[in-house]
Amino acid sequence: MTFVSIAEWLNNEEYLTVRGKKFRGAHVHSTLKKKLAKEELLSREHPPVWSGLSMKVIDKTNLMSDFGVPDKGE
Repeated sequence: MTFVSIAEWLNNEEYLTVRGKKFRGAHVHSTLKKKLAKEELLSREHPPVWSGLSMKVIDKTNLMSDFGVPDKGE
């Protein structure tokens, strides 16, 4: 099938583009091109990357009480 024939079928079935217009061959081509690019991107293998991430837990209870913010337990 050609892009034009697919566009004709979509129009005959009363599908509209996202902007509410009738399909043209260029719309079908663009949609297919974006779909294939997305599939290729999602199917790639991405190697894991390890970094030196660390986290520090800070108790803000006393800090927030200085500003008049009540503790959630109260």
